[in-house]
Amino acid sequence: MGSSSSEVVPLVDALGRTLASDAAAPTDLPGFPTAAMDGWVVCGSGPWTVVGTIDTGSSSVVHLDAGEAMRIGTGGAVPAGATAVIPFEEATVTDSRVNADVTDRTHIRVQGEECVVGDVLAHRGDVVNPALMGSLSAAGIDDVAVVQRPLISVLILGDEVIHSGVPTTGQVRDALGVQLPGWIHILGGDVVSVRTCTDDPQELADALRSSSGEADMTVVTGGTARGHRDFLRSTLEDLDATMIVDGVAVRPGHPMMFATLDGTPVVGLPGNPLSALVATVTLIQPSFEAWFGRAQRDLPKVAMAEGVAPSSRPLTRLMVGRRELGGFRQVERVSSAMLRGIAHADGWAVVPQQGVDADEAVPWIPVPWMRRTDDR
Repeated sequence: MGSSSSEVVPLVDALGRTLASDAAAPTDLPGFPTAAMDGWVVCGSGPWTVVGTIDTGSSSVVHLDAGEAMRIGTGGAVPAGATAVIPFEEATVTDSRVNADVTDRTHIRVQGEECVVGDVLAHRGDVVNPALMGSLSAAGIDDVAVVQRPLISVLILGDEVIHSGVPTTGQVRDALGVQLPGWIHILGGDVVSVRTCTDDPQELADALRSSSGEADMTVVTGGTARGHRDFLRSTLEDLDATMIVDGVAVRPGHPMMFATLDGTPVVGLPGNPLSALVATVTLIQPSFEAWFGRAQRDLPKVAMAEGVAPSSRPLTRLMVGRRELGGFRQVERVSSAMLRGIAHADGWAVVPQQGVDADEAVPWIPVPWMRRTDDR
């Protein structure tokens, strides 16, 4: 994909966005010594005479002398001269005099205990989650620079495709145009258009040219196999596109494609819907990771609940299933044309040609809504 750009957004709007640069602390946190407990802030050894109260949020400069104590709430500014905060429940008060045993715990948060000015609180490529938003806000950050989301154009190919109603003989209801925008959004992109093309090479060529000018990536569903009505490959060749991936040794999803047309990536997804989703996590997801500048990471692993026999063909199998107490188990109805299984699955187990034994750990690809807040 082309080079990504950045934009500055309010922190409150940054959930799920990817940082375009490191976020550094603009101040110490805490910015002054604070009380870690509700209690008595004291100076020296006791007993101590109560001389007042420190209101949380007060900026008044206060000084404690030896033998003095003041009420203080959690987060209150500890006065100069203070040596400890004694929790209320650990002290007794008689006639305005506080008595307690001072332990090694002072219950005082020192200035800069969490971070000091210039500390990197989050790095470029990090996805902003709610906890990170809180951390940045606590340090006084109001706005962050984030990577702009890639714009994606989707082309749905096929004379047989209909978009509403119950399909009749010879028709297929579109199951990808309605869900791909959701997958792409969760992965981090924004779909700017979803168009339908008939199985006509000239119409497809015109649509590809148009899409390459309006989006950062074009995603095409169907037309990637080698049937007499599959024109994506030949159309891309006629347009002088550069073919990078033309098929992957995996089932389902083998006839996936990746090309560039005038510098714009074109991802060809197989027409069978489950195969198309495999191609989505195989080609689109890594492309987005590169767009956002995220480091490549190893896939997580999961133990298989049952063994899987070797394959007679030299390919990797992506098994649709769920994680259970006994391990990862394949769900039902997972042929390449079906979506019922993946609708209730956690992801795909990556099973090599030689198969696996029960309890053996294999890499797995979680469905994107189970990943980090990606998000995206």
